Amino acid sequence: MTFAKFVWVVKTVFSSNYKFLPFFLTIVAVVAIAACNNTSQLEQRETSATALSPIETKTISHALGKVKIPLKPQRVVVLEENIILDSVLALGVKPVGVMYCQDCEENFRGIPSDLLADVPVVGNIGNQPSLEKILSLKPDLILGLTWLKSSYKILSSIAPTVLIDFPSMYDFKERLRYVAQVLGKSDRAEELLTQYQNRIQTLRQQLGKQLETKTISVIYLAGSADIFYSYRPDFLAYGQILSDAGLRLIQQNQKQRELTLSIEVLPKYDADILFIMTEHLTRDFKEANPEVLSFLQKPIWSNLKAVKTKQIYRVNWTVGGAMGANRIIDDLYKYLVCWRNLV
Repeated sequence: MTFAKFVWVVKTVFSSNYKFLPFFLTIVAVVAIAACNNTSQLEQRETSATALSPIETKTISHALGKVKIPLKPQRVVVLEENIILDSVLALGVKPVGVMYCQDCEENFRGIPSDLLADVPVVGNIGNQPSLEKILSLKPDLILGLTWLKSSYKILSSIAPTVLIDFPSMYDFKERLRYVAQVLGKSDRAEELLTQYQNRIQTLRQQLGKQLETKTISVIYLAGSADIFYSYRPDFLAYGQILSDAGLRLIQQNQKQRELTLSIEVLPKYDADILFIMTEHLTRDFKEANPEVLSFLQKPIWSNLKAVKTKQIYRVNWTVGGAMGANRIIDDLYKYLVCWRNLV
């Protein structure tokens, strides 16, 4: 019954007996106050409902399908320590939780550990992350690689989860742009890539024509003096960066993504400049062999051109994004430009 109708009914009932009029007016006042209170409470509920309304979302395609995520995530957990994490940090987003690599030379490969000193660790790469720790961090987005696909459903029950398939997105620039799209930082990604291109152009000028004829080889030690690895240049970021810089790799025509090679074929990977990666060496191996390059004194190594000219360098070129790319450019200045100026 509306308030107006209520007034009409009361007036009809009491119109023949005026002694009830004060009582009638009292009822009207009480109903009016109640109506005002109800209106006020309704407005408060509407305001609260507006404040608690769902945040704006967007739909992102990822390795396992499509998922709705916040337009601009605020609490991001990164279940990875390099490939994705580099881009997240470079884009100016500090995660609320990360995984690390216990057996690697660096816990966060290619990333200064001080950037993550106060970020909670939720697990070690190679093992399943702690779901309890992730849940306690109240993330609004979880990022990871497809090796976590067996845990995808339970991770998605905690927060929207986006998984990246590295073999399908190995170009570090494409990966940076994708992570930026997920985080709502596309403009920042383009700024970073412009800075990268500017550094590359300056590096090319510094290298000059003298190094255009120089050959370069990059190999990975395997934790054994008898085996090493070679990767297809475009599959890993260092090859993409060396190519952008106009440098020629011995492995340029390699078709396979990865080759496990015997030391006997090492002379085929001889070059003017040799970079050695030690990422695959375990911490235990390094502790047992503090001079990891001591094998260079062996005949098959000592006969290499780069060893004879002292242009063999141990580097850590695990690159996930812009931060790792800058590390490689720094090394190229250090070992190629500055070295050339000294001789």
